[in-house]
Amino acid sequence: MESMKHTRIALLLVLASLVVLAAVFAQELDYYAQQFDSMDTVRDQLGIVRLAAEDADSGGAEFYAHALDRLLAEYPTISLNNEIRYADDMAKILCQKLGEAGYTEAGSNLWRVVESFSDPLVKAEALRALGRVQAVDQLPMVIQLLTDINNAPNEDRLNQEQIAFGAVESLEAYKDSSGYLPVFFASTGWYSDRVSDRALRALPNIMDNPTEPLVSVIRSSSYNYGTKYAALQVLEASGVTAQQKASGAVASLAEAWRSFTNPVGQRSILTNTRKLALSMIRRYGTEDTNVYPLLERCYREGADEEEQIAAIAALAALATDDSARRLSGFLLDINERLRRGTLTREDERIVRVIIPALGNTGRPLARTALRSVLNLDWTGTVQRLAQEALKKIQ
Repeated sequence: MESMKHTRIALLLVLASLVVLAAVFAQELDYYAQQFDSMDTVRDQLGIVRLAAEDADSGGAEFYAHALDRLLAEYPTISLNNEIRYADDMAKILCQKLGEAGYTEAGSNLWRVVESFSDPLVKAEALRALGRVQAVDQLPMVIQLLTDINNAPNEDRLNQEQIAFGAVESLEAYKDSSGYLPVFFASTGWYSDRVSDRALRALPNIMDNPTEPLVSVIRSSSYNYGTKYAALQVLEASGVTAQQKASGAVASLAEAWRSFTNPVGQRSILTNTRKLALSMIRRYGTEDTNVYPLLERCYREGADEEEQIAAIAALAALATDDSARRLSGFLLDINERLRRGTLTREDERIVRVIIPALGNTGRPLARTALRSVLNLDWTGTVQRLAQEALKKIQ
């Protein structure tokens, strides 16, 4: 009983001290509010805000919200350059402190800062705060703002980059899927590396599974080849499942063959897209049968030998009857050129890739093509490869 009594007394003392601290803190905030309201100049108001920011923690959100109310009301009447600078400095502190406090009620005023202030750093700070306070009513405006800058920057690109940087960090803090694509487009847009790299780092924090929006970009006719390639790269670097990555790879491969362009730079992007897609299909596999004609086209019409070999490797990794059938067709074509005496050096290199790939499929229907090698005038090295491949097929 005695110990319980002591415990109750201790709890009462703690509660009493908390009440006293709360009262002291409230008086302190009231003091700052009174001092702030008594100041006639922006410079003096800024001094009070700085003192509050140094002395009070995020529990002073009500004071910062009150100060921002007054600043927004008086800002249109400020004309002197030095006063405007003081106002800008005060706005940045107020936005930062409201963001730290997660003070959602300040959402509308934070957006007013974005609209009213000219300094891009002030706008950026207000945008960051909007995300941190989770001002959902202002989310569509932040998205539209970043979208507009992505699509049509004005002449002062440095200012636009500073605002876009704040918008990216805002959408990262919102963690809402609707903000994913605007940030993705910022990562691929006209910006300097500082902004595009920041956007790229933000993407994993906005959505755990970005497969749907990224594949929508890959399949859409609204975006250029570079953007589609970037979407596949982001999907590959994401933490989604192997199956989801493979679906994006198959979609990319289809889009890359659907497109046709003459400029060398554009052809290079399409080639790189196909090579990345082939690599992903080899690593992750796929059950999508639409992939087989695409893989065959990469082999027969690809940009270079590297793409041919990548297509062969993907078919071998899939290890299906469809794989073995198409690889067998490739081998029989080369056999025919050997018979006709039209074999090329490239054929001699590629046949050394196709034969092991057929063995790696492990499919019985690969035997016919492999055995045909033994009946032709191939070198001993090629024939040994065929014999080793046949041993892998049970």
